[in-house]
Amino acid sequence: MGLPDIKRSFVKMVLAWTLLGLAGAWVLPVVPVSAAEPPPVSEAKPPEESPTTTGPLICDTCVPLSPHKVSMAVTFAYSLYPGVFDRNWKYASAHGNFGTFYMPVRLTFGVMKNWETYLVAPFVVNLANSVDFPGPQGERAATYTGIGDISWFNKYQFIEEGKLAPWMPAVSGVFGVGFPTGHASHLNPRFLGVDAIGTGSFAFTTGVNLYKWVKPLLIYSNIWITNPVNIYPDNGSNVRSRSYVTVNLAAEYPLNKKIVALCEMYSNWTWTTITTPQGYQTPQTVLGIMPGIEFLATDKLTMAAGASFDLLGKNGVRKYTPMLTMFYSF
Repeated sequence: MGLPDIKRSFVKMVLAWTLLGLAGAWVLPVVPVSAAEPPPVSEAKPPEESPTTTGPLICDTCVPLSPHKVSMAVTFAYSLYPGVFDRNWKYASAHGNFGTFYMPVRLTFGVMKNWETYLVAPFVVNLANSVDFPGPQGERAATYTGIGDISWFNKYQFIEEGKLAPWMPAVSGVFGVGFPTGHASHLNPRFLGVDAIGTGSFAFTTGVNLYKWVKPLLIYSNIWITNPVNIYPDNGSNVRSRSYVTVNLAAEYPLNKKIVALCEMYSNWTWTTITTPQGYQTPQTVLGIMPGIEFLATDKLTMAAGASFDLLGKNGVRKYTPMLTMFYSF
């Protein structure tokens, strides 16, 4: 085969492969090039919500009730008085057996966002028996029942938890007035002192409440100051009150969705001032703890039980108080 024949054969082969490729391109379907998938977008996780609890028994909560919601709390408490604290912070005899049944009813209303208002009306029964110092007719036992001082409080939350900084607690301001509805004047000696179930004053309270969820604990705190305006003269048969500071601390530990462990520390601090000189009324101070347990029965009904123990004090009574509180949200 000569050189021209080889060239013609090569050209024919190239043309044949070209035609075959074109035919294949015509027959085969066109597959579109898939668009590049966008990188996965990371979804921001919603902030974790703190567990639901009843709140402390003694320490006040910080976050107000939701707007236009109503809740009611009823406490059943009975105080036993094993003695008193003297001026040297030591235990002394109570000179008799004394007890108090205390049943405050609290009704709370959420006025608007971050603002709640509530009323507290206490029912009180004081008892005494086997006292060492009898009454004018030889009385050694007495009982007195009545309504104590009714209080009206307002709470407004200024700072939400973690709003300004992750470590920042929730902060609420508190203002309240106690009205002298309880019996506090013209005390009758035959009742051995148990007929004093009021403070005999308009008591104005201002303070702050704090709250912070530090997993797994929910921590609460109150710092209040109460300034009374006494309405009865100091004649020995009327109750007279002093200013005092309240400092409370509470911690909750959820055991599961229904049961929460509770521990509280409470204290009241009273002192002598220019307007309340020594002898006006003995300044009283008390510090104590209260372990408790909470039970969330339903979304609306919850309960909490505990017992408070006065551990340290000065110039005041020493008491142990088991209590049960039932909360209901309407």
